[in-house]
Amino acid sequence: MGELYEDRRQEPRFTTGGRSRLQTANSGEVEGRILDLSLNGALLECSGKALLQVGARHAVVLECDGQPSFRGDALLVRVEGARVGIEFYDMDPQNFAALTGLIEALRHQRR
Repeated sequence: MGELYEDRRQEPRFTTGGRSRLQTANSGEVEGRILDLSLNGALLECSGKALLQVGARHAVVLECDGQPSFRGDALLVRVEGARVGIEFYDMDPQNFAALTGLIEALRHQRR
């Protein structure tokens, strides 16, 4: 299943640090850290014991030092232990601009 997940990527991913919070109905808020990020989604490492399932939709907040935090709605496309792959499916223009700014900063760091 990992290969299928890899093939679905449409935008480059950038390794980054930062914090994540998934807001779930059954487990409350699930905190974690951001492992990588793209315009379409992210790979998170969640702390604690939460019941997360592929196909579930949750609100997500991502925070990276030096950047405005942003939030949106995410679809869980991969859950393997503590690692969770999400795809963004709804984000207002202000939060999309914050995400785009972070991606651009990461792209310039890579050069």
